Amino acid sequence: MTSETTSAQSLHKLFLRARIPASILMALAIIIFAHPSRESFMAGLVVIIIGELVRIWASGHIHKSAEVTTTGPYALVRHPLYLGHLLVATGFCIVSDSILAFIIVTISFFIVYMPTWKNEEKNLINLFGDTYVHFMEKRPALIPLRWSSDVSKGSFSWALVKQHREWNHVAALAGGALVMILLAWYHGSW
Repeated sequence: MTSETTSAQSLHKLFLRARIPASILMALAIIIFAHPSRESFMAGLVVIIIGELVRIWASGHIHKSAEVTTTGPYALVRHPLYLGHLLVATGFCIVSDSILAFIIVTISFFIVYMPTWKNEEKNLINLFGDTYVHFMEKRPALIPLRWSSDVSKGSFSWALVKQHREWNHVAALAGGALVMILLAWYHGSW
């Protein structure tokens, strides 16, 4: 193993570990700067639900480290789980009704998650070679730019969703929504 490979693996582990603290810091920024209202809650909730549905859809298609998944949301973007996470975070920023929270969360997201997915891509190229390189050439990283008929191919599995522990994420989102309702009530805007 070369020192370059070891350094890349160490950096990848660092970013993987940074995701949880970064998510906590993003949540704190949203809470600290939040002035939610019933209207902002309802508007943001729609975006949160869409984001979580994207995550569930992606979780139900991906067979991690076993194949290059090219169906479902992976027919549109390389990283639909991160797209779903970005939509969820944006939804909570809408709920919070805070531009400052939105700026902090967006910058934090790209500082932490972009290097993470870049390192994941290096690992996937090492694992799958030209198959993954070809996949990268055909799909944007995060924002879908065109429709693909491969969206309806493949099979969705609730067992995979469970295996990937997506229900933990759903529970955390429900907790976050409750915090926002309580904040709106505290501010007298519910």
